[in-house]
Amino acid sequence: MPAQTESSTTASAAVIELAGIGFAYGAQRVLKSVSLSVGQGEIYGLVGADGAGKSTLLRIGVGQLTPDAGSARLLGHPMTDPTLRHRLAYMPQGFGLYPDLSVQENLEFFADLHGLSAQTTQQKIRDLLGRTGMQAFTGRRAGQLSGGMMQKLALACALISEPQAMFLDEPTTGVDPVSRRAFWQLLSAVRAEGVAILYATANLDEAERCDRVGLLENGRLSRQGTPQALAQTSDAQALRLTGHHLRETLDRLRSLPGVELVFPRGQQATLWVAADVALNTVISEIKRIDPHCQIEPAPASLQETVLRELALRETAPTSPGSH
Repeated sequence: MPAQTESSTTASAAVIELAGIGFAYGAQRVLKSVSLSVGQGEIYGLVGADGAGKSTLLRIGVGQLTPDAGSARLLGHPMTDPTLRHRLAYMPQGFGLYPDLSVQENLEFFADLHGLSAQTTQQKIRDLLGRTGMQAFTGRRAGQLSGGMMQKLALACALISEPQAMFLDEPTTGVDPVSRRAFWQLLSAVRAEGVAILYATANLDEAERCDRVGLLENGRLSRQGTPQALAQTSDAQALRLTGHHLRETLDRLRSLPGVELVFPRGQQATLWVAADVALNTVISEIKRIDPHCQIEPAPASLQETVLRELALRETAPTSPGSH
C-alpha cells in the first residue's frame, strides 16, 4: 500500500490541528511526532489497536494533557486558551452521564455547565430530543437506557453547547450494530452542520465511514488518507469467493500457485493473489477444486487491506539478530 502522508486540510483551514505531538508516561513513549489536522465538516478517523495511544492523543487535543513535544491548536488558538472551552465537545470512553438523573435532567445539567439561559436550554433540548428520537424517554433515568440510547444521550449532551469541534473516543464500543448505524446517522448530520470531528476507533468498518483516516501504530501515524486511497494496493489482487464448501477447501486454496493469503468469513472468503499472477489461471484452478464456487473481483476494502498487511507481517521471516 503506498504511504499517504498528505493532508487535504491546510493549516489555515484546519479546525483541529495537532503538530509533532510527543508524549510519554514515564519511560514509556506513547506518541512520537504525531501530526494531523481536521477541517470544518470533516470526520477524521484515528484508527489503532487498544493501547496504541488514541485516548492519549485525544486528551492532548482537548487540553487535558500537555505534550512534551509539539502543539495542539483549535480554530487557530492554543488549547490553553480558556475561551475554547465552549467551542469543543469531548466524549471519552464511558462518557460521564449521571445514571440517577433522567434524560431531561442530564441535558439540563450539561446546558447549565455551559452557561446557557433557561430559554435557550429548553429550545436546545427540544431540538436534540427530536434529532435523537428520544422525546418519549425524557423522564427515564440514564442508567435504565439501553447502550445505544445511552450513546444517543451522550451525543446530545455533547452537542448542547453547539461545538465547532468534537473529540469522540470509541463511542460505539459495546453497542449493537443497529444502534451503531443510528449513531453514525446522527454523526453524519452533525458533520453536515460543519463540525470538525476527530473520531478514535479500533473498528475498521467504522473507519471506512470517515472522510480521512490515520493509522496509529507504534506511537506514529504510519499512513493518512481517504479510506479509498488507503485500501488500494499495487502488489496484490483480491478475489471474493462464495460457496457452501469453502471451509473444506481452504488448505487447497492456500496452496495454489500465486495465492498468498485466504481470509474466510462464513460462506465467503477473500483470496489474495500476487500482482504478477494471471487471475484467469487462478480462477480455473479454483473451479477445478470447487466447480460450484462463485468468484468475483473483491472491491478495495480498508479492512481487508489492513488485515492482509498484518498477516504478512506475522508471517515475514525474522532477520538474524532481530527481536
